[in-house]
Amino acid sequence: MTGELAKVLWYYNLLPNVYDSVQKIVCPFHSDVNPSMSVDLKRGTCYCFGCNEYFDAQRFVSRMESKYNGLNDLKAVQMYIKILKSKKCSNIHIEKSLKHYKRPNKKQLYDEAYDYYHGLGSIDWEDTEIEEAIEAREYMNKRGFSPVTLNKCKAKVTYNNSYSLIFPILDNGKFRGWVCRTMRKDIEAKRKYLYNEGFSRANTLVGNYGSEKYVFVVEGYMDRLKFIQYGVDNVVAILGWKMSVEQEKKLKERGITHVISALDNDECGRKGTKYLQTIFKVTRFTYLKGIKDPGEASEEKFEKMYRRTMSKYRDNIKKKGSQ
Repeated sequence: MTGELAKVLWYYNLLPNVYDSVQKIVCPFHSDVNPSMSVDLKRGTCYCFGCNEYFDAQRFVSRMESKYNGLNDLKAVQMYIKILKSKKCSNIHIEKSLKHYKRPNKKQLYDEAYDYYHGLGSIDWEDTEIEEAIEAREYMNKRGFSPVTLNKCKAKVTYNNSYSLIFPILDNGKFRGWVCRTMRKDIEAKRKYLYNEGFSRANTLVGNYGSEKYVFVVEGYMDRLKFIQYGVDNVVAILGWKMSVEQEKKLKERGITHVISALDNDECGRKGTKYLQTIFKVTRFTYLKGIKDPGEASEEKFEKMYRRTMSKYRDNIKKKGSQ
């Protein structure tokens, strides 16, 4: 048995792990939301029920590079060889008998995530000549994020065509894992973010908290990033619309008694805010009409919403003190 297919799928960030001989993954060749491609690492083949096609490792690379990068067959073969020899795949060793392979525990998964992120080169986003980084910087600039902000959050590039941007997930400064963001619309329609295997949203708060009696609560990583860009550091992302029991406990242990809910300005965000009101004193972030979440707010609109929100928060504190 060879490990070519495992290396290829790992290179494209399509394979969750190399410990299960048979898996199902999201097919990159058609609009696939749920996994429809069956992978057999022991045989070195995969089959997509949506495309109705079989692939071995080399044919998979040929299709990927033709579809996304426009490479001809000769250049695709060269890319295939490059992938097998790449540093990213050099540590992948397929056991002769996968059925006897022990799945990694939480510590091993954490170590793998830590090594992967920290093994990528650091980037000065204000002064980089790396082609992939320049492309990522332009993408983030169009979304309203500056190179200074990318430096603050220690963003890097993965050199993976599907999920190029990678951010560390820090919980009060402690590394918990990483998250990748796709810059491609075709992939975004299926899945915007890719987290490392073993990452647990439930017991992670992305950001800094505990320095104040209150904290801003947002849904997504990019929402928090926009707060950081505009000078507000006391904010956490819960990576969803409903705070988990473990996340609640983390805030309470830090003495947080009041949260400012900047969860999205939609039905789920409002439900999440109502849930927070059963646990904490809550001030709702004052969204302007047409703004769905902090991530899409311009600096001018953000400052206006922030000023109104803090004024409302101070009024709530005064009312509480007079009771």
